[in-house]
Amino acid sequence: MRMSPDTVPGLDGVIPAADLDSLTGMRRESDVLDDLAKEVMADLNLESSLVDELAARVAAAVRTALGDGGVSPHRRAAPRGRPSVTQPWRDLDGEAHLRVAGRDDASVLARSFPPRTPAPPADGQICAVLAVDIAGFNRPERDDVIRRYLHEQLHTMVRMACDDSGVPSASCCYEDRGDGIFAVIPPTISVKGLIDPFPEKLRGLIRRHNHICCDAARIQLRAAVHIGPVDHDGYGFIGTDVNHLFRILEARPLKRQLTDSGAELTMAVSDYVYQNLIRRYPSLAYPDAFRAFRFQTKETRGKAWTYLPRSVHGGRVSD
Repeated sequence: MRMSPDTVPGLDGVIPAADLDSLTGMRRESDVLDDLAKEVMADLNLESSLVDELAARVAAAVRTALGDGGVSPHRRAAPRGRPSVTQPWRDLDGEAHLRVAGRDDASVLARSFPPRTPAPPADGQICAVLAVDIAGFNRPERDDVIRRYLHEQLHTMVRMACDDSGVPSASCCYEDRGDGIFAVIPPTISVKGLIDPFPEKLRGLIRRHNHICCDAARIQLRAAVHIGPVDHDGYGFIGTDVNHLFRILEARPLKRQLTDSGAELTMAVSDYVYQNLIRRYPSLAYPDAFRAFRFQTKETRGKAWTYLPRSVHGGRVSD
């Protein structure tokens, strides 16, 4: 049925009805997204293991750009008589090429195509929770340029270490803490990856970062792992076990161990994780490699266990 030549009531006034006829000849959205993803992947020469992730990010970027009723901001601002309502697809395709063509840096790609945010676990679901913090983030020798760079690198390194440890970062929920990250791992994902090999993966990324950075940009990280019920109130994660995790992360013995050892990373696990995971699965990490400590942070008193990620064989520690 041919539309009236007048503008259709209720739609954006800059879209003449004549242009709506061209919609009948448009390809389905999924086809356009597939084509765009293939073109971007061809530019980047990505390995097949990254294909699904990039395709999802491309689709998310397109849907975000076509928000507000499916009409691109380019289209809303266009004058009457634009050649075709399908033009925004081509514009967006061109922008995608400009944003990522020739760039293989993981942080650039992550900023260009932000991952979809999964629905957060709630209602007291039992989840693994992870907190990571940059030691001395506000040291006076660090300016705002360095702090921003470290902030970006922290997110990149934590997500990469999770992905390489069987803990898909795209399935986790994150909260930015300025100089740190809080992550909730859904109950469908095994927590074992956070014990092995996550610490070693993250430590390796830190060592590479420190090798190429100036002294002011070198970093040490503290990490803490716990398991417990979490809830989400629409603004963020809350719960006693969330608080407990951060009390461990801020414990003085953990900070002191990182300072005294000079290590790139020190990790602490709650007593619950140690008793119910480390001791039951000693093939993940030697239980003897953990050291118990008691702490009191604010109103919380408890026991936790520290671990310096290093290669441990036969009771001997080697760096």
